[in-house]
Amino acid sequence: MKPLALLRTVPSRVDLLPLVATLVAGTALVAVSIWAARLLNAPDAPAPARTAPPAPFDVTASAQLFGAKPDDGRDAIQLLGVLAFDARRAAAIVSVGGEAARVVRIGSAIGEAAKLAEVRARSIVVDRNGLQREIALPAVQKANAFVR
Repeated sequence: MKPLALLRTVPSRVDLLPLVATLVAGTALVAVSIWAARLLNAPDAPAPARTAPPAPFDVTASAQLFGAKPDDGRDAIQLLGVLAFDARRAAAIVSVGGEAARVVRIGSAIGEAAKLAEVRARSIVVDRNGLQREIALPAVQKANAFVR
């Protein structure tokens, strides 16, 4: 082939197909890049209004699964006060199941199946069938009694 023959070649339609495909792909790349940049630089959407917190989980069904009896609040112990003279002579003022407050000494029964095991400065330890649980005094907003 002569060198001048190469200059006289006319492009055919088959030669235009890769050129058009390259231009379309380049245009699509530029469009997607611009869209992604706008999306990533957009301001955050306002946070939705806070709703009420979800209700606490009801664990009575899971406790019954392992053989526990449902707690209906009859044996709920509320600590109202602590009376401690020394380690052997201490008592607590408690209310069981919303009843009237009463004084209970160490080793005495509280309710049906609980026993006062220990009296501490701001709490008591209750023994219920070998399981010990600490019950603390409620937080006081304003003190309305004198302590000596």
